[in-house]
Amino acid sequence: MLDITPAPTLDIDATATVFAGQIRPSPTPAAIYTVQSGDTLSALAERFGTTVDELAAANGLTDPNALQPGQTLLIPSLLRTPVVEAPAQSQSPTPTLASP
Repeated sequence: MLDITPAPTLDIDATATVFAGQIRPSPTPAAIYTVQSGDTLSALAERFGTTVDELAAANGLTDPNALQPGQTLLIPSLLRTPVVEAPAQSQSPTPTLASP
């Protein structure tokens, strides 16, 4: 007689429902800055503890010298990024063979 233990067929942590329920950062008023006259991207990067490249990338800026007063910028260093634990790796049972 052959005794086989089947492996689980569904990993609940890999479902779309679990993925959709994960918390992801989104811009909040606290992470938005309104450009003032005389602001430069490098000064803002230093002020907010980030880099010119990160500010440009977060805001889709192609010319970091073309800031306009009243323009709003997303400041990536001010976004609260929650720590989302990765699902634990589940160990699938190893099939075992029973000897007759």
